[in-house]
Amino acid sequence: MNVIPVPKVLPRSIESDLRPILLTTTFAKLLESFVGSWILERITIKLDDHQYGALKQRSTTHALGDMTHHWLNAVDKGQSVRAVFVDFTKAFDHVDHDILVAKMRALDLSDVIICWMCSFLRHRRQRVVIGDVMSDCDWVQMVAGMPRGSYLGPLTFVIRIDTLHPICLTHKFIDDTTYDDRDFQQIRH
Repeated sequence: MNVIPVPKVLPRSIESDLRPILLTTTFAKLLESFVGSWILERITIKLDDHQYGALKQRSTTHALGDMTHHWLNAVDKGQSVRAVFVDFTKAFDHVDHDILVAKMRALDLSDVIICWMCSFLRHRRQRVVIGDVMSDCDWVQMVAGMPRGSYLGPLTFVIRIDTLHPICLTHKFIDDTTYDDRDFQQIRH
């Protein structure tokens, strides 16, 4: 697959300010969307209610509304609110394929879909393309991670972190997580 570097911000560093976005054919994108829709139909009800990213009828607005509701309720009850915001750095680059497959099995996805995902993820090769220029090196074999710019990338990361359930209220938006420390206070008292 060809990958193009797309800046997140005004690039100052090649290593940190560019995202590798996968260029795929229209047919591949269509097939990914069918598989992703099929997976979502079967697992959405099983996923954490506080995951707001990559899921139908959930958005940043819903996440912010829910967080604000919990925080205002705590303030109305005279409690304090402490929050920790976590962003998993290079989250899509660090998805271990074996762990992902195990999580998909735990969600009771069919063997056909799991085999398709294994084929989609394994033996993936890529090279960088900028305009008409291609990277000098041969194709690079990818051993982990999810292709950025793919339909399945965010969904598979959601599956990967679904079992992240600390003892405090946690809101998730794909690779961004917010922990509300109010629950820790209630446990201590």
